Amino acid sequence: MTTKALADPARPEPGHSEQDIDLQASAALSEWILVQPTVARELEEAGQARVHHRELEVRAQAARVTASGAARHAASIATKLDPSGRRALHPLVGGLLVVGLMILDIFPLNWAAQAFNLDASASWLVTAILLAASVAAMAGFELTMQHHRLRALLASGLVVVCVALVLLRTEFLATVTDEKASDAFLQSLLLTAISAGLVLSGSMVLGRTCFLRQARALAAKRRALREEESASAAKALAEERLHRHLGALRQILIPWAISSAAPVGLDRVSWVAALERAVLRLFAGL
Repeated sequence: MTTKALADPARPEPGHSEQDIDLQASAALSEWILVQPTVARELEEAGQARVHHRELEVRAQAARVTASGAARHAASIATKLDPSGRRALHPLVGGLLVVGLMILDIFPLNWAAQAFNLDASASWLVTAILLAASVAAMAGFELTMQHHRLRALLASGLVVVCVALVLLRTEFLATVTDEKASDAFLQSLLLTAISAGLVLSGSMVLGRTCFLRQARALAAKRRALREEESASAAKALAEERLHRHLGALRQILIPWAISSAAPVGLDRVSWVAALERAVLRLFAGL
């Protein structure tokens, strides 16, 4: 019984190496592209889309590196300046709130200054001095947050000043307006409590306000993250555009590869496979 070897249709026939077949397929594909304006134009657009996609890949990678570095820097600054993470207010917002509290504090302090029974200009001078003392107390409470003994001394000094203002204001009201001592005392206590409350509120605002260095690091981090998101979105759009061009090319080239006549001495299956490889190499080169 004679045994006949069955030819593998995917294997090149004798005399045709795979490298030769691939060269012939690439040459045939190149010739066909040259005579087809539609394919040449689509191929040029796909090449431009590929270049644009690569540029955006580089940009997205650079943006990721920048965002990562900005995040590490912001975390390092926060660890040094705000380990508890309690400073959430922007310096501008915190500064405006403190200024607003200082403006509100002018009125009770001016009423307290009137207790010295001075003329108008002198009373406003005393008001300015008391206001400066209030601002110093705000900053002092913030600066002595980690020093409990100094903070206690500052609080004791504030209590002494408040008691003195209450007594002076009570005496002034009782003498000038002929009010009852109890009514004058309650009015003076209320005004002094408002002023002290504004000082403590300002100290709390300062304690929740970011340092300028920390705010700048956080702003740089946010900008880097926005740039990373923008670069990633642009890259995704460019990749989608590139895939559309490659899909259009494949829809044009694959039917031609299937219907293309094979060279003499080469079976059709091997020729179509070679053309497929040439198409894939074409796509890889874009």
